[in-house]
Amino acid sequence: MAETKKYRSVAVPIPTWQMLWDIAERNHRSPAQQIAWLVDLAHKTPTDGDIVKMFTTLQESGDL
Repeated sequence: MAETKKYRSVAVPIPTWQMLWDIAERNHRSPAQQIAWLVDLAHKTPTDGDIVKMFTTLQESGDL
């Protein structure tokens, strides 16, 4: 049995689960490893607000 303090279950729609399996298989990962990789990537990605601020700054400086 999985350690409940270490792992959690997530419910996703079947089409999403099928896409997840597709992506995971292409990358030689399990679905759990693929979710962890995607979450880590998303965590490092700038937010929409950050991107708008960068764009506004570039626009105001005339670099665009």
